[in-house]
Amino acid sequence: MTQDSTGPAGWPGADLAALVSDWWKPFFSAPATLTQPILPGWTLGPSLTINNANSSAPQTEADVVQRHSYGRQLGRICDVLDVLIGNLGEGARDDKRVVSFVAMTQEISEVKLNAAVRRVNQLRADLISLKTARPQEYQRLRESLRSVLDQN
Repeated sequence: MTQDSTGPAGWPGADLAALVSDWWKPFFSAPATLTQPILPGWTLGPSLTINNANSSAPQTEADVVQRHSYGRQLGRICDVLDVLIGNLGEGARDDKRVVSFVAMTQEISEVKLNAAVRRVNQLRADLISLKTARPQEYQRLRESLRSVLDQN
């Protein structure tokens, strides 16, 4: 088989090297930037959208939430209302709205206590790891915790 300047025999005008090169390009060339979303549509951690659809001043609201989270705001409101409810007469304390609010604050307190238990359990596991990996750091933290635990 011979090849002339116009291409291989039987394929006048074809350039075999160009054909092979063009055919292999998709397999070996990569774009300059590669991006691939990991877990598209998933949100890891709390997410809150503040925009014109749910706020008349979204930037102001975002600034406030950055300084005082909704949880902190709700906690302070609950604290004040607890004082006010304590000053109510017996009949007013039996109002279903007050009873519902008190139940909600008790549920919130329970969630907070359960979270504290989880954090203390995690701290315990971390201390066990430190005891082996960094004994001096473990001893320092142990003494610091002991002084707090022995205060009462």
